[in-house]
Amino acid sequence: MSLKLETERLTMQPFSIVDSSRIKELANNIELATILDLPFPYELEHAEEWIAIQPEQIQKGLEYPLKIVNKKENEIIGTITLRVDKNNNKGELGYWIGRDYWGNGFATEAVNRIIEFGFNQLDLNKVWASAISRNKASSVVLVKAGFQKEGRLKQNRLLQNKYEDVDVYGLLKIDYKSWFFKQSGELA
Repeated sequence: MSLKLETERLTMQPFSIVDSSRIKELANNIELATILDLPFPYELEHAEEWIAIQPEQIQKGLEYPLKIVNKKENEIIGTITLRVDKNNNKGELGYWIGRDYWGNGFATEAVNRIIEFGFNQLDLNKVWASAISRNKASSVVLVKAGFQKEGRLKQNRLLQNKYEDVDVYGLLKIDYKSWFFKQSGELA
């Protein structure tokens, strides 16, 4: 499968090994490390190992890790992944945007496009995501994309030696279609 997803401002496509240094640069951030399960400091080897396993995952349809490229700057600004649970016909969404690019709507734009891919190309029944409860920006992104909060898992993640609550969000295909058409109607 040749995979390239586009929006007005973004392109999302598989990584290549030459992207390792840019991922190291973006991921080597203490603010990201405290809300994601990323090592800190984030070394080049971490990026190279992560990118090396991706082609097989994509080929098997297990996971779709994609770089997010800002078209205007032609530069990687983050990553987005859809992990597929074939037994239950659902996908787990994960994403992060480099600190310098926060607050520009890039995450929302990328999330909207990958959930469209999940429902329309992969024919998933559900896409779900989790966010550290104190990461309000990620929760806002998910709600803007039509996700509904399904619950909170208390002290579910150990990040930087601190237990964190995790909020879980879900979006069913049937709800996405009605949400999408409602949004389209409001835009028309």
